[in-house]
Amino acid sequence: MKKLSAFLILFMSVLLLRAGGDASSYVTVNGKTYFCQTVKSGLLNMNLTMSDGSIIKVPLKKVDSYSCNGRLFERLPVRCKWAPANCTALMEYVTSRSGLRLYKYCKVQEHGELYDCSYKNAHMEFEYFVFKNGKFYLHVTQDNAASVLPFFGIQVI
Repeated sequence: MKKLSAFLILFMSVLLLRAGGDASSYVTVNGKTYFCQTVKSGLLNMNLTMSDGSIIKVPLKKVDSYSCNGRLFERLPVRCKWAPANCTALMEYVTSRSGLRLYKYCKVQEHGELYDCSYKNAHMEFEYFVFKNGKFYLHVTQDNAASVLPFFGIQVI
C-alpha cells in the first residue's frame, strides 16, 4: 500500500511539472510576434516550428528579439572600439537592477599572426554591456568589472 501511494504521488508530481509546461518560445520580427513550439537558430536564419507543425524561416538580421528555453535575446547596439557606428547584435539578457539591464554579447574571435607563432584558433569571447531604457549606458571592461558586476549581484572571482 505504501509503495502504491508513493508511486501515485510521484506520478502526480510528474504530471503537474509537465502541466506547468516549458517556457513559451517567441520571436519578434519587425514588430510582429510569433509564438512557436521550437526555435532553431542557424548562422543566417532562424527556423520557427509553429504549433500546427509548419516551419517559418526568418533571416536573423530581421529578428528584433526572441525567447527560447527561458533565455531572452534582444537586438541592441554594440558599442566597442572594434564595432562600426551603427552595428547591432542579438544580446542575451542577464539581469537588471534599478532600471539598468545587463546583457551578454557572444562573439567568435581569433588572435595573433601565423608568422610569429602567436596565432590562437577561433574561440568564444563574451562582452558585457549595461543599458538604460534601451540605450547604451556602459561597457563592462576588466577595469570596471569589479565594481559593476557586484552591483547586479554577480560575484567577481
